[in-house]
Amino acid sequence: MPHVSTRSSAFPTLLQDLQEELRRLEAAGLRRHPPVIQDVDGSRVTIGGRRYDCWASNDYLGLARHPALAEAAAEAARRWGIGSRASRLLAGTAEAHEVLESALAAWFGVEAALVCPTGYQANLSALTALAGPEDVIVMDRLAHASLVDAARATRARLRVFHHNDAGHAAELLSRSAGRRTFLVTEGVFSMEGDRAPWPELLVAARKHGAIAYLDDAHGAFALGDGGQGTPEACGTGFDGFLYMATLGKALGCQGGFLAGPRAWIELVRNTAKTYMFTTALAVPVAAAAAAALQVLAHEPQRRRQLSQRCQQLHAALGSRAPSVPSHIVPIMQVAGGVDDAQWAVELSRRLWEQGMWVPAIRPPTVPRDTSRLRISVTSDHTPAQVEALAKALAG
Repeated sequence: MPHVSTRSSAFPTLLQDLQEELRRLEAAGLRRHPPVIQDVDGSRVTIGGRRYDCWASNDYLGLARHPALAEAAAEAARRWGIGSRASRLLAGTAEAHEVLESALAAWFGVEAALVCPTGYQANLSALTALAGPEDVIVMDRLAHASLVDAARATRARLRVFHHNDAGHAAELLSRSAGRRTFLVTEGVFSMEGDRAPWPELLVAARKHGAIAYLDDAHGAFALGDGGQGTPEACGTGFDGFLYMATLGKALGCQGGFLAGPRAWIELVRNTAKTYMFTTALAVPVAAAAAAALQVLAHEPQRRRQLSQRCQQLHAALGSRAPSVPSHIVPIMQVAGGVDDAQWAVELSRRLWEQGMWVPAIRPPTVPRDTSRLRISVTSDHTPAQVEALAKALAG
């Protein structure tokens, strides 16, 4: 049978356009070249045969390589296999999913929980199941991209309040009318490292009849005496709002979850397309996450050690660190004169040469003119590593 070309005449033009776009990204310091990690040993990684102190990981409590998690995942893989075979509503719900969801609901003291393959998907599922064109979503200006995409997907009217400004949020809520109004924020902001004024935002939501939604991806398990995240750290408890967090950061696994009233969880389970038409979370990951909860229940010292390392780094950085110690520390350009994306890339390169991996964060991850280094502190970091990093940044 003769060969029939299926290539459109537009295809070569597309490839030329793509190459030009990549050249523009390279020239602007915005093209990424992720390193290939050959090995991980706590807070150190091997890349290209060389060992680096890693300040890029969200494994805040050092659980990703814990033997209990590895054994739980291995046992589940032997029993269930690797993949989940289908979406959960079709053929993908395993006993391990329900065990994990029950454990998460108990951990946060809520009626029910629902796990998803990613945190991004959890936010999309949560908001698209609740909101529509007749609704209003009032959101923090620096909310995660998944929250922005979720809000746009609902086709609700999106209104944005100044970052961490509860007064501005209340003002927008007072002027927002819809079938439902939602107030949406992160607990710990993924690029800023600061915390939302959660109690004040809750008061504003309740005063103006809004439904509060908290994305606590970077706060869950890491904050609070009992590891219940931003609500526990702020003393608000878990009543009267909707909660989302991830399994892939402080819990050391992968995926996202929703926790709250059973009626909300059941609605998402039955109506959210991004949940219904996606292959389920891999069973070995679900089993590992359940094991991680048990480890955290018996090893609270991991949170205390994380707090100690954060305090040490913030003290060493002085005015260059945010006012409140956090496990996410952005380092911004002190003075102008150099393109901030190029500055961030160059500083990251200099640290790399000293054996420290601190990623440069550039648009579109952060807004234009706010490029930075993002330091991610974990309980695995040693006092000596913290001291060395602070000294290198001061040099």
